[in-house]
Amino acid sequence: MTPISLPPIKKGLKEPKVAKRGEPRFIWQERRVLMEPMKDYTPQELSQLLQTRQFRTLREIFEEYNIVDLAALVDRMPVDEITALFKILPKDKGAELLSYLDPDILEDLTNNFTVAQIGGLLEHLFIDDLSDILSELPDELVKKVLSSATPEQRSDINALLSYKENSCGSIMSIDVVTLNVGDSVKEAMAAIKKQGKMAETINWCYIVEPKGKLIGYVSLKDILFAKDDAMIEELIDYDVPHVKTEDDQEKAAKLISKYDITAIPVTDLEGILLGIITVDDVLDVVTEEATEDIQKMAAIIPLEDSYVETGIFPMFKSRITWLLVLMISATFTGSIINANNHLLVHITSLAIFIPMLMDTAGNAGSQSSTMVIRGIVVDDMGVKDFVKILWKELRVSFLAGSVLFIVNTLRIGLFMPEVGWTLALVVSATVFIIITLANLVGGLLPLLALAMKQDPAAMASPLITTVIDAVSLTVYFMIAAAVL
Repeated sequence: MTPISLPPIKKGLKEPKVAKRGEPRFIWQERRVLMEPMKDYTPQELSQLLQTRQFRTLREIFEEYNIVDLAALVDRMPVDEITALFKILPKDKGAELLSYLDPDILEDLTNNFTVAQIGGLLEHLFIDDLSDILSELPDELVKKVLSSATPEQRSDINALLSYKENSCGSIMSIDVVTLNVGDSVKEAMAAIKKQGKMAETINWCYIVEPKGKLIGYVSLKDILFAKDDAMIEELIDYDVPHVKTEDDQEKAAKLISKYDITAIPVTDLEGILLGIITVDDVLDVVTEEATEDIQKMAAIIPLEDSYVETGIFPMFKSRITWLLVLMISATFTGSIINANNHLLVHITSLAIFIPMLMDTAGNAGSQSSTMVIRGIVVDDMGVKDFVKILWKELRVSFLAGSVLFIVNTLRIGLFMPEVGWTLALVVSATVFIIITLANLVGGLLPLLALAMKQDPAAMASPLITTVIDAVSLTVYFMIAAAVL
């Protein structure tokens, strides 16, 4: 395809100026540096190019610019124009674009596509991308797509769709380069060239037995620098980290991070290689899981879509359940205050410090729970670490409580002399004790949730503040009743 130099958008949309025949390659490369950045394009400008039939310009744009950036623009175009766009794009570029479009658009697009169009796109789609697209479509459209697929494609798609959601099998790619243990380096290179075009990655080649059982792996770098007559068996690394199809996708993410690799093989229970999970898939998993944990820790039922894409009613439903639970459970706090009302009547100054005590304890508990929950997710902490966490939180609590005791006593004694040093010591002693209790509750409640086979982020975080508030007030009034 003849290279072109796109004009600045601000000066109007024109057909691109074609490089002169015979123009030196290095001059063209220099011109490409001056091309307009992607941010200058808008969906309206792409639509105008389509409406004015400047198809060659559109094809050149889709050749030159990153397809991910272009997909973000195409998402905001009318569906009928997107359908027309697919008619003028090369099939391989159209398939790549399709895999990055918003799921909400896919249903309308599939309705508009002819069976022939779908068949052309299927030839250039990775099976895992295709299964992701199908998972977003209603049954009747899935049947339409599958009717355009080859028997082999249908078999592979059905296999991927059969795996449990969020399992390693559900996110793996079956397009993987495999080599035989008896291959020479020359034979291996021929196999890589044959399989590599449709493979998800060729950085790692996996060695299998005749029946498909995974033996080990070889890096492409090792193959490239080996002699042609060398045997693959001499290059194999037999210590290959791998996951099973039914394993949680988070396990794949942890292993890829731990071993600093770009892909991890997926096997069945018998060790037969079925596919791989690449680092780009893992990044999606990490982002998804982190977002889910953050939402759970904020007492929000996890949302499937982003904040911008989520409607008002789904957003309301995700929040209201825990708000009701926490509101009702907070009546315990009110009951404690009501039960000690006689103390507040006689010593009204006690009421001044209730908000500070509850906030301080709540903050301490949140800090502790956040660290422990993150440790469970990242460092594989578990119930077995109960004693270790208990001892660590006790020591941290002693240090933090001591500092807060001294600072709070001086603050009240010096700046609130009407309260008196006795009450200052009561409040500060309460701070010391509730800091310890809050850290213990915040650190150990996630482990309790884990022992009950519940999600620590979902169960522990929303309850911590309520539990700690009740504990803080109980301790406060007990000390006040004993001393004052």
